[in-house]
Parts: sequence; C-alpha cells; structure tokens
Amino acid sequence: MHRTVDVWTIRNLSEYLIRNIRRSGYSYDAAFRRYERSRGLNPLLRRTVYSAGRDLVSRYYTLTHAAKVIYGDADPRALADVWVHYFGRGFVEEEERKRFSKKIARDAPRGKLPEMEEIVEDLDEISKISIETSYPRWLVAELRSAMGSEVVEMLRALNEEHRWLRVNLTMTDVDSAVEALRAEGVHVRKHEKLEYMLRVLDYDGPLSKLKPVSAGYVTPQDLGSAMAAEEIDEDDGMLLDACSAPGGKAAVLLMRRNGAVVGCDLSAKRLREEEALMRRWRMPGHRYALAVCDSMRIHRRRFDQSLLDAPCTDSGDVGRNPAIKLMLENRRIVERFRTIQRALLDSVMESTRELVVYSTCSVLPEEGELAVKGIEQADSRIGLPSGYWGIGHRVYPHVHDSGGFFVSRIIPARSH
Repeated sequence: MHRTVDVWTIRNLSEYLIRNIRRSGYSYDAAFRRYERSRGLNPLLRRTVYSAGRDLVSRYYTLTHAAKVIYGDADPRALADVWVHYFGRGFVEEEERKRFSKKIARDAPRGKLPEMEEIVEDLDEISKISIETSYPRWLVAELRSAMGSEVVEMLRALNEEHRWLRVNLTMTDVDSAVEALRAEGVHVRKHEKLEYMLRVLDYDGPLSKLKPVSAGYVTPQDLGSAMAAEEIDEDDGMLLDACSAPGGKAAVLLMRRNGAVVGCDLSAKRLREEEALMRRWRMPGHRYALAVCDSMRIHRRRFDQSLLDAPCTDSGDVGRNPAIKLMLENRRIVERFRTIQRALLDSVMESTRELVVYSTCSVLPEEGELAVKGIEQADSRIGLPSGYWGIGHRVYPHVHDSGGFFVSRIIPARSH
C-alpha cells in the first residue's frame, strides 16, 4: 500500500516534471531524479511520489483535454488538479482529495466536475481514442489508418510497462537464474521461444537492486530488443552492430552465434559503458570489438550480416518511459529521425553482403514499414507477425507482452 501525499506535493511535482521534460527532453526517470534532488524528497514518500508522477505524465493528453474543458486552460498546475480529482485515489489521502475536489468544482462550469465519460462523449472517434489512451491525435490517426480498430488495444497495452530479464548464458543457465530470482521473491515466466528471456510477474520493485541483476546473471532487456537480435542468421561470419550501445542486442548475438561482432556507435561514453557491461557479463572478448564510428560512413561490402537498430522516437517504449509522450507532441520529430534512419540504412546496406536486420523501437509506420517499402525482404526467422500493410514484421505490445518494435530482414542489392 502506498503512503499518501498532499495535493501541494502533486502540484509541485506536475509543474517540475512537465516543464523540465518539455524544455529539456529528459526521460521520466532523469526528470524525477532531478526533482528528487532539488526538493529533498522524504525517502519514505519516494515510491508514492515516483508512481504518482509516472501516472500523471502518462495521462498528459487526457489531463490536458479535461483541464481545457473545466478551466479553459491546461498549465501544469491545472493538470495536477484534474489528476488529483480523477486519478488521485490511493495517492492522496482520501478525505483531502474529496475536499480538494469540492474546492476546484466551484471553478467548473455549472459548479460541478463532469464525469470523464462526459468529457469525451462529443468527440470524433480519433479524438476520443486520443484522450482515452492519452496519445497525440496525429499519432492515433496514423495508427488507426494502419491497424483499424485494433489500435485501441495496442495503445492500451503500450501504456503498460512490460518488464523482462535476459539470462546471461555466459554466466549461468536459465533454471539457475529462475531459482536465484525466486530466492529474492521474484517470480518469472520463460518466454515460449526465447527461454533465456524471463517475464517478471507480480514484482514492482527496482530490478537493479536484485542480487542476480547486480551479479550480472540476469539483466533487464525488453523482449522486442532480443527478438530483433534473433532475426540475425546463425552463422560464423563477420557481423556489424551498427548502433551498438548499450549492448543488449550484441550480447544476444554473442550468446548464440560463433562469429565475430563489431559494435559501432558515435558516443565514446556509451561505448565505454557497453565495454564495462560486456566484461561484467563475461562475453568472449576475442569475438567482439567496439569502435567509435559513424555507421553512415562504412566500407563497402565489409560485413556478412548487419544489425541496424536505428535511432528513433522510441514511441514503442512509452510504457517504460512515459515522458516520450510529451516529446511526441511535436509531429516534426518523426521526420528528423527519418532523415537519420534513411542515411544509416543506405550506408549499412552498402556495407553488407548477405542480410541486414533493420529495427526501431517505434510503433510509427514512418520509422518502420515506410522506411523499407520497396526493398527486398525475407521472412521472419522467429515467426514474427507482419507489420502494417504486410510490410516487414512487428513486435506488438498487446500480442507479445512487450514494448513495440518494427523488424525487417533485408536482402541487400548485389554489387556489380
């Protein structure tokens, strides 16, 4: 059971998080850490305040619409007030919440606060889905066109955090890892195809604090990330991991392939972190090399296979980081990433002889299906369902109990 906090804490939290996320592009966790340091948060209240802030940020579009209906304005304090009334039960002491609701009702039309169903009842279908699931209208419109009515189920699942752990098979076996987690009070379920991937069940504490995680036996990794790496063929050839850091996909490749992996990334800092993780996971150092390099400029036909997990909006990672929703308020961010993705894909295809696996942690067609449309592609190696319009393949949140990913196995054009 959460400890409760007062309304003024929620107001202060809302103002700090929303303004800092929108201005600086922080992840939710980064923004919350800054809030915690600046406010000297009582450690006993941390879990409640953290969870309340996550919920408030995730409901940003719902709260914005409701605040405009009630107040005619949607500043962060108004969003906090609306959240306390509609969603604050269990976070704010109930008698205080009720008193506060009566107070803000006096400023509402007709002196009462409408039910949430009344707030959305006169909206068109796209706007109603947008407000009920809390996503920007443009995103809902695009996905409704691509998926039909299934978009509602998908967006609801995308709002949830799907927590998976990868067993580091270089250090332990799956059954031993499961037993070690059970000893910590954590129950997991093996994935039916990728047995080294474990779904965390009925545990909402920080995974980083678990002993098997600290020891390196298991590590948090999204299922979709592992599935993207699994689309690489099992052979002994030279493989490029074109945007390698932080190294989760490279670790999967090293666990199940015998060939060498070259990890490339623009960030020296992130590569140093990846190198530290590889050593911690006891990955075979003679089979991988990490290099600070630009994957837009790679030597022609140097690699047998390549994995390009391209930079993207991370719209498929909303459940883990709800701050992404605020970044998606600006539709133009998609085109900025598309320019980078096009350049990377062209370069990696030129540098690869046999197979390129292109992936993005995105639910948007511009970063997936439309990026590879017209390019020769192969069937999914692990049986992933088709993407929108039958192009490529997807990891769907409501189907796979994971974040959202696009994955395509591309056959590079042969050199002349």
